[in-house]
Amino acid sequence: MAATIAKYAPRVIFSGIQPTGIPHATLSQWQTLVRQASTQSPEARDQLFFSVVGLHALTVPQVSQSCSPRNPSLPLSNPVFLTNQDPSQLRQERRDMFAVLLALGLDSSHATVFHQDQVPQHAELAWYLNCVTPVNRLMRMTSWKSKMATLRNANSEDEVDDSLLQLGLLAYPVLQTADVLLYKFRASSHLPSPFKMEPNNSPHLDRLRRTTHVPVGHDQAQHLELARDTAQSWNARYPGARKDGKKGKGRGVFRIPEVMLTEHPRIQSLRNPLQKMSKSSPNASSKILLTDTPSEITSKIKSAVTDSLSTSSITWDPEHRPGIAGLLRIHSGYSGENIESLAKRFEKRGVQDLKAEVTQVVVEALRGFREEFARIRGETGWLMEREKEGAEKAREVAERTMKEVRGVVGTD
Repeated sequence: MAATIAKYAPRVIFSGIQPTGIPHATLSQWQTLVRQASTQSPEARDQLFFSVVGLHALTVPQVSQSCSPRNPSLPLSNPVFLTNQDPSQLRQERRDMFAVLLALGLDSSHATVFHQDQVPQHAELAWYLNCVTPVNRLMRMTSWKSKMATLRNANSEDEVDDSLLQLGLLAYPVLQTADVLLYKFRASSHLPSPFKMEPNNSPHLDRLRRTTHVPVGHDQAQHLELARDTAQSWNARYPGARKDGKKGKGRGVFRIPEVMLTEHPRIQSLRNPLQKMSKSSPNASSKILLTDTPSEITSKIKSAVTDSLSTSSITWDPEHRPGIAGLLRIHSGYSGENIESLAKRFEKRGVQDLKAEVTQVVVEALRGFREEFARIRGETGWLMEREKEGAEKAREVAERTMKEVRGVVGTD
């Protein structure tokens, strides 16, 4: 029966996105995953949890737009940066990001969409995991090393002022781990009959209920390693009792999550094609946002950096012509046309022709989203109901996990 179950085992997929900034519109990891989720049939067995991770946003102070922490010209030691918190900004960004996910096509029939900060089990599990996570491991994490580098660049001395280093940022990866490990398969899902035959207390089914996959890009795969190592360490320290009632140690609460590499093109910044396009970039003209108007999209693509050869010909050469390659990838991502075919079609035409057609393709592709986003944002009451509904579903699943965690620790 174990082999039969493995054959029909559903995936439990979790992904989170920070509310700080509307995602860029170039087929990012999130858009790729949302597209797959929103087209999944009702009979599909995968369970998806999409979270707006507001607690992670607190690692960067929320301040008024006039003194945004995303403005690199603002000194990190500036007292306004550290003290002038603006709750209204985070409140709006959280709701906007939730509306983005719904406008992209997600609803309760496809996935559980919720605010992380409305599910207290995230913070609770993070504390438990903090107690088994080595500090030196956290200090080697990318997020911490990046912050240290930023602080050193902002100060003339090599020494970093310890008062600028915050525990929340150091422990950020532990909260990410808690996000991933909380979610389990819900028994009410559509499953083929061989899977339903397993009793609820089956040790085989139990191991298949936890989060099994976490979607990440190729450049982010290392971020899941801490979650995998922490789950293994926790299970070894707190194995619990066997699920079948026999004597001996159990297998632990958590299943080891697997990397789910999302296939999406790497899109270059419109202003610096040697860098990746990012929603967190302080340069607004470097990225196309999902909510950009047609005129904004036109302006950004028109001013996109290419190269001196672009006036005479278009070729597909990502290494030597990253700007042109970025435009071709954007076009292909939305039109579905093969990149090599695109390059061949524009071979005898200049960059202005390419930019004009890319603009037309992107504007048309985002038209439906813009209209749906505006509609959803205008229906505040309906949106709040969806937020409440998603949080209730997520809390139900998360609490089942926390009961097991408390049980193996002894805090139940």
